Amino acid sequence: MEDKPLITIPNDGQIGMTPTEVKNRFDKIDNILIAVVASVLVSLVAVIISVIGLFLDQMRYNNAAYRDYSEKINIQNETLEINNNLEKSIKDNQDIILKQQKVIEDLTDNN
Repeated sequence: MEDKPLITIPNDGQIGMTPTEVKNRFDKIDNILIAVVASVLVSLVAVIISVIGLFLDQMRYNNAAYRDYSEKINIQNETLEINNNLEKSIKDNQDIILKQQKVIEDLTDNN
């Protein structure tokens, strides 16, 4: 025959834990639960702060890149305007030279 486990009953007749022990265990579980919730909240706040930091850093980078791009475009526009003015001046000078050559040809033909 198999040996059956022996169950002993305390002298006061209660089996299991006393209400005080149950309360102590639940208090420990409550403390652990509060610690876990607090650590999750702290982690959440840290993640939110990190994301905000990344967002602000990206905005600063975008602003700097936009400013550099705008300056580059402005310089290119100024250069284009200078080139257009020079081209117009060169065409005007060519027209003057052609007119002067015509006048010189007319004078040499008449003499």
